[in-house]
Amino acid sequence: MQTVTADTDGRPSSGLTVTVSALMVEMAFAAAALWSWGVTHPGPEDESGALAVVALPLLLPVVAGVALLLALTLVLPTVALARRAGVWWGGAGAWWWIPGMASVVAAAGVTVVGVGAGCRGGVAAPGVYLWWWLGVTALIVPAGLLSRLARRRARQGRPVRARTVLFGGCAGVVAFFMALLTVALGVASVLG
Repeated sequence: MQTVTADTDGRPSSGLTVTVSALMVEMAFAAAALWSWGVTHPGPEDESGALAVVALPLLLPVVAGVALLLALTLVLPTVALARRAGVWWGGAGAWWWIPGMASVVAAAGVTVVGVGAGCRGGVAAPGVYLWWWLGVTALIVPAGLLSRLARRRARQGRPVRARTVLFGGCAGVVAFFMALLTVALGVASVLG
């Protein structure tokens, strides 16, 4: 059962809002890394990134919807399974159940998509499914750990706010992007 507590300003804060915020920050990290890759490895017909800046406000609701869908189908089931596994096999509330259950949930999700693709005649090499499993597991773990933290802190009366996750995460994205771009430009100037 999802617990909802009130922040100090009276607005609700839940594990779901923190999870969605964490997933949006993770998507921003991925977008920054992919954009940096595109800047340092331009293709023959690449355009400038100006259109992406204009389209960003239009994409934000889509990103939030995708983050909500991922939270409901992958992250929250992982947190629930981790809580249940901790009760059954010891270590209730321990953080290490999140990565373990994330790998199980990711394997189930990749298997469902793989079977669906197989039924339509689009079977990929086993290595592709392994990479997808690793990627989905890596997507679930940070959001799951933040959801666990939000739940624990809510029980202690110190809720984690989604705003804190978003602003802190956005600052992290900017720092990550600047460091990545600095390294990429440094390597490009030394090598070529």
